[in-house]
Amino acid sequence: MTFVGLDLHKRYLTICALDAGGSLIAEARRMPVALESLLDFLGALVRPVTVGMEATLYCQWLHDQLEGAGYTVRVADARQVKLIWQTRTKTDPIDARKLAELLRVNLFPPVWIPDADTRRRRPLLHGRGFLVRQRTQVKNRIHGRLTAVNLVFPRSDLYGRAGRAWLATVPVAPPMRSQLDRLLRIHDALTTEIDAMDDEIERLRRDHPMIEKLHTLPGVGLFGALFLVAEIGAIERFASAHQLAAYAGLVPSTRSSGGKTTFGGTGHWSNRWLTWILIEITQTLKQAPGPVGNHYRRLLKAKGKSKATTAAAAAARKLCCYIYWMWKGGSGYEEWLERRQKEVWSEVRPMQRMGALA
Repeated sequence: MTFVGLDLHKRYLTICALDAGGSLIAEARRMPVALESLLDFLGALVRPVTVGMEATLYCQWLHDQLEGAGYTVRVADARQVKLIWQTRTKTDPIDARKLAELLRVNLFPPVWIPDADTRRRRPLLHGRGFLVRQRTQVKNRIHGRLTAVNLVFPRSDLYGRAGRAWLATVPVAPPMRSQLDRLLRIHDALTTEIDAMDDEIERLRRDHPMIEKLHTLPGVGLFGALFLVAEIGAIERFASAHQLAAYAGLVPSTRSSGGKTTFGGTGHWSNRWLTWILIEITQTLKQAPGPVGNHYRRLLKAKGKSKATTAAAAAARKLCCYIYWMWKGGSGYEEWLERRQKEVWSEVRPMQRMGALA
């Protein structure tokens, strides 16, 4: 058996191949990132061949190509690799050999690889999420320009028919009018692209059993349900709701030593897209009746409006836990909520009559 470590860069590869005893079989430094050259290198090795690489932005294409060529490919969590194997000297050949050694001694920390349907969905859903973010920035900029000259639309929807008519007649200086018209054109172009992507999303396959279940959550439409399924993937890879919330970046880090405890950020290793969609759903739920909204309002009352972002993150964490339990039980929101309320009431001890005072 041969174990191959790949240190993948944008412009070149560094490769190290070891046998089962740990002896160096072959090595290549600064090989061009060309599939033909890599397959020629791997084809000269003794089968079976297991290839390991770290998870990077551009490793997916190589993973798919090598698996299609019949090789066993494993992708490692770069953070865990650094924790398992620390060296004072870091070079590309050392990194490649490190990955091969971890494969050989069965200490390779793999990451979850999404299935083909999930990988097809993600670029489309991420693209729509990116355009929605850009449109929100444009809207905020328009509101900022109007606020700077003390102009506020008296109704709620500035971008509807009435709002557009008001914007067309509002008295502003010519430079301001030019800026508003330009921003409105950008807003309309983004809206057109988002509508076109919505048509593509409508045609996506909905064979996943949880899409319709997540659709029953208040504030979750088809886009939100597809997004949650694409980002979470297989619920079995999370042992608890706490693990899913940590993966979503909703659990702060904790440092406790010598009787002193401090809480920090969530770190940059979490799934930022999952964080974003959960916060977006929470923005809809926080003013609506229900456990998520009640939790948000209770925290907001206790901590004050200055902690509104923290309260929203805490409410999103509760929503994330609800999604985990719904998914594990395979039930819709109303069905799961009713079951949960019954379980809570069953755990409440019955009231006992107090004895009469002497």
